[in-house]
Amino acid sequence: MGVALRDLPGRHVSSRSHVTAVLTVFHGRCFLPGFGVVTTFPSPSPAGAMEEEDEEARALLAGGPDEADRGAPAAPGALPALCDPSRLAHRLLVLLLMCFLGFAIFAMIILLPFRLKLNEWGTIIFSCFVCIGQVVFALGGIFNAFWLMEFGRFVFGIGGESLAVAQNTYAVSWFKGKELNLVFGLQLSMARIGSTVNMNLMGWLYSKIEALLGSAGHTTLGITLMIGGITCILSLICALALAYLDQRAERILHKEQGKTGEVIKLTDVKDFSLPLWLIFIICVCYYVAVFPFIGLGKVFFTEKFGFSSQAASAINSVVYVISAPMSPVFGLLVDKTGKNIIWVLCAVAATLVSHMMLAFTMWNPWIAMCLLGLSYSLLACALWPMVAFVVPEHQLGTAYGFMQSIQNLGLAIISIIAGMILDSRGYLFLEVFFIACVSLSLLSVVLLYLVNRAQGGNLNYSARQREEIKFSHTE
Repeated sequence: MGVALRDLPGRHVSSRSHVTAVLTVFHGRCFLPGFGVVTTFPSPSPAGAMEEEDEEARALLAGGPDEADRGAPAAPGALPALCDPSRLAHRLLVLLLMCFLGFAIFAMIILLPFRLKLNEWGTIIFSCFVCIGQVVFALGGIFNAFWLMEFGRFVFGIGGESLAVAQNTYAVSWFKGKELNLVFGLQLSMARIGSTVNMNLMGWLYSKIEALLGSAGHTTLGITLMIGGITCILSLICALALAYLDQRAERILHKEQGKTGEVIKLTDVKDFSLPLWLIFIICVCYYVAVFPFIGLGKVFFTEKFGFSSQAASAINSVVYVISAPMSPVFGLLVDKTGKNIIWVLCAVAATLVSHMMLAFTMWNPWIAMCLLGLSYSLLACALWPMVAFVVPEHQLGTAYGFMQSIQNLGLAIISIIAGMILDSRGYLFLEVFFIACVSLSLLSVVLLYLVNRAQGGNLNYSARQREEIKFSHTE
């Protein structure tokens, strides 16, 4: 996958994926079929627990990653690669779980500012909120209670947005440096797969239940939503697995010894640097010109280009369809080259061209929408990892939470403004408004480049420069 090895993962947080591996517990030991012993659970006796932890740590050190990478046989009792927290195979398993963790929140857009310390229990609690919110939402449909559906979405949003922050924080904790771009690309890819599944499967599922019940209406809708909530259960399972792996790695690698003791708090906002604030502005101004447009795009393509309803839906979803396979590709590209600011600049400029084509030309809109899908994928892979380059590790949760919060605040406000512009002025003025938002994002990228260069920052370093700095620090 092109992900570089790292000696020790840092702290951890979460994402989205479904794992087919089955854990079997027998007499206090956890087995993974085909791989042998995964770990030894602590015994009731504190002394026994310490002995077991020391035994497992010795087994890990006896067959370290360097030996295994050279193909040397592992020492007797050494952990297999899939069970060793310091090895690439284990971290890829964590990445798989991270990806499916957020699979259930693909259709959710809601604003909730918060202050949280993200850890294993926090991720599980957030996933429980998602499951409870989806069940309440579905019950509101079954009982034809719109207020109950609204309350369900509110509860879903409490867990969903926090879970998205936890996903980003897990990513920057388990993966470092040039690995981050590919990891964020994979997370975005899974999110867009979830969006595509939602857009294409739920209507079909509703029609099947309607045929089965012999009638349409709120009951059919509620049952459909309840069945769709299965993905939330899968997300909860992934959260539980991640919490276990996270706690196990902390125990084996004694990572608590390297913690700074710093506490995550909302007052960290006052310490955010100018480059970070520019990243926030780029994020908000860019995404408010993408998501609200997609929300209103179906009618736009029908009215301006004369597309049928089905064709308009197809072209409107092409952004997500393209981003699903292209996000990991762009993530790997940014991993190999570095230069994050340059890639963000290219993505924002391409998005600006796309909106201008849709606003001022009658060219086939497939061209502009495909360009928008490519630029959207590239921006996510290059922009979000930059936060980890300018923020201390103990502030990452606060930084990503604040970034997610103001992004949703911008989406909430701009969606209202976009609706007002559309009702009063039409689609041409709406596109001009989106062009203005993207232009502001482009200006912020240029300012970020200048500020980063003036301060001697590392946001635009090449991959080789970052490796050299990392190597010099280890020495």
